Amino acid sequence: MKKRHLLIGIVIIGVIFLVYYIGSSLALIENDSRVVPNSKLTYYIDVIYDGKDSEVVTSSDSALAKVNSDYIYVEDKLPEGLTFNKFITADDGTVGAVKRSDGSSCSGYVVGDSDGLEYDDDTRTISFKVKSLQAGCKLTVGIETTTPELGTNKRLDFYNTASARENYFSTVSNTVHVWMGDEDVTRYTVNYQYTGTIPDNAPEPPSSKEYLDGTSVGVENNVTLAGYTFSGWSTEDATVTSGAFTMPTSNVTFTGSFAEKATHEVSYNITGIKPDGYMAPTTKEYGQGDDVVIDTLKEGDVVAGYRFLGWTTNDNTIDLSEGIFTMPNKNIVLTGSFEQVKYKITYEFQGTEIPENANTLLPEEKLYVPGTKITLENNPEAAGYKFLGWYHENNFEMPEEDITIYGEWMRQTGIFSPTITQTIVDKKDTYNNEEIVKFKITVTNNESYPLKEVLLQERVDNISFIEGDGYTLKSDKYIVIPTIPANGSVTIYAQYKAGKDINKDYINTVELTGAIADNNYLLDTSKEYKSSVDFNVSNYKLVVKVVDENNKTISDVEYGIYSDNKATQEIGKGLNFDINADAVYYLKELRVPNDYTLSNDIIPINVSDVGKVTADGYDISTSNGTSTIVIKKVKNKSSDKDNNDFSSKQNNDNKSNNNGNSGISNNNGVTPKTTDLIFKYVGLAVISLLIIVVLIFIKKKKNKDNIDK
Repeated sequence: MKKRHLLIGIVIIGVIFLVYYIGSSLALIENDSRVVPNSKLTYYIDVIYDGKDSEVVTSSDSALAKVNSDYIYVEDKLPEGLTFNKFITADDGTVGAVKRSDGSSCSGYVVGDSDGLEYDDDTRTISFKVKSLQAGCKLTVGIETTTPELGTNKRLDFYNTASARENYFSTVSNTVHVWMGDEDVTRYTVNYQYTGTIPDNAPEPPSSKEYLDGTSVGVENNVTLAGYTFSGWSTEDATVTSGAFTMPTSNVTFTGSFAEKATHEVSYNITGIKPDGYMAPTTKEYGQGDDVVIDTLKEGDVVAGYRFLGWTTNDNTIDLSEGIFTMPNKNIVLTGSFEQVKYKITYEFQGTEIPENANTLLPEEKLYVPGTKITLENNPEAAGYKFLGWYHENNFEMPEEDITIYGEWMRQTGIFSPTITQTIVDKKDTYNNEEIVKFKITVTNNESYPLKEVLLQERVDNISFIEGDGYTLKSDKYIVIPTIPANGSVTIYAQYKAGKDINKDYINTVELTGAIADNNYLLDTSKEYKSSVDFNVSNYKLVVKVVDENNKTISDVEYGIYSDNKATQEIGKGLNFDINADAVYYLKELRVPNDYTLSNDIIPINVSDVGKVTADGYDISTSNGTSTIVIKKVKNKSSDKDNNDFSSKQNNDNKSNNNGNSGISNNNGVTPKTTDLIFKYVGLAVISLLIIVVLIFIKKKKNKDNIDK
């Protein structure tokens, strides 16, 4: 009998506010912990599917079984007193992060995604469905609640237990418990038990829970078991209203019982071929009206190299398209079938010159299982013709698709030998990350007749041909030149995007692999037609770190880097610079905070041919190609506030002119007094004001005289 095991767990997490931090953080709360009133309480339901099957596969923490769950129905009744706030979703609105223990992703989802998460306020029940959860994986759904005020209650306890079922198998989670109020109070127990005949696969009844008398307690949800009707939970120890009761000063026991439904069988069989070791699902019994989730496989699933073609049924009224149906009042037989997964390799000749018996020269069409190591068929031979080869790699792995391999012929009369050269366009000594290296490849026809169908292949990974005039891209590694005129040439381009290599030399090789001519002359295959060029990728960097006398980093600074010792040929500004090996750079300070003096020093930076960076008098550390130079600054010393203000102004003036030719000079370190300047500006302001007053008076006098007249 096939056995799948479903584990479900709940983890309680509380939101804790810290007075000395801004915001909040999630911290794990241990079971039986005290919580505070009117606070957020978040818990997570973990649905863990181990997919154990006694006859097929077993998942584990380290091996992920190729088995997926059917529909898993999850329910969780919110403890009485807690207020439901919301479901916790990702930034994109999705739910149910499916992970393995190592953090990797795997399949499984909440049916309906966010819309599939439901909360019924009347029954206080959270419910959702999970589908296709892969064995060895965990799906998590989070629920945020708020704790109530304690009010007149001395203590409130909150117990939470979720339940889940897949087909005929049901389970419950661990029970988590938190409380608030007094610690030492007398509490009474609520028990749940089954009476009568208990089915073997019945889930465990809810665990016992303790409450203070007078507390409002919610009754656990009824259990669900395929093939049985559950009576519901009942008690004579308390009065239940709308699914809740007030805890008396005594223990309360709820009982429930199962009544077996009349059942019918759902059986499975496989016709035709099937994977080695595969066994059809076992026969199961369902009561009329039960949901029947079709077991194990769905159409298109691949098992050990075989593709499942789907299930059919002996009852044409049943729709199997959703993978679930309602059990009718009769036995049902489901029949499935497989086909071995194979894909086809076909060979074809192309071009205008094809031997008359070409069809007899083509290799046989064959089917292969994906992943099979394939070697191309041998080149065919025909009198008066030369086979130019198959346009495909000689050795490859069979993909999960049909493929056609093309080959080409030409008549043979004589031989020709073109030439191929390669250069780098605007070649640099070195290339940094993301820079493009562009290659110019020239193929020259040395004959007095045109060449056709000239084939070129790029031999280096990550270097690709790019579009251009006079040739056609077959792929990023193959191009075809339709024609090269007599004594003419065609130029082809390729490119490479430099990566993050600290320092690496590359050699690009392009090869001419084929060509034909109208006069039936053939390419001289005794020669190699290759051209190579080399280039360097380097990602050495220089980082400037400016610190004070206490070795604390100073912000709001800027440096320039130059190619000459006069600092006139600027390369860049900032604190992070790309540099090359075997070079000299010059560093100059461009901006510092107001309480520091801008330096006019120019610092020579020497980079060796192996990327070692040095500068006389400075500490430089290097890690992974990045060298950091530490420059120490000392704050200005001022005698009074005016001097400080003036120094700030002077520093700002100096920053506006890196060569120090504008602003007020203070090279001797003496800060000039500002009193005379203040009196000068105040005097000018007073004189200006008096002039304005006199003008206003004269204007008013004229206006009055005009009125009197």
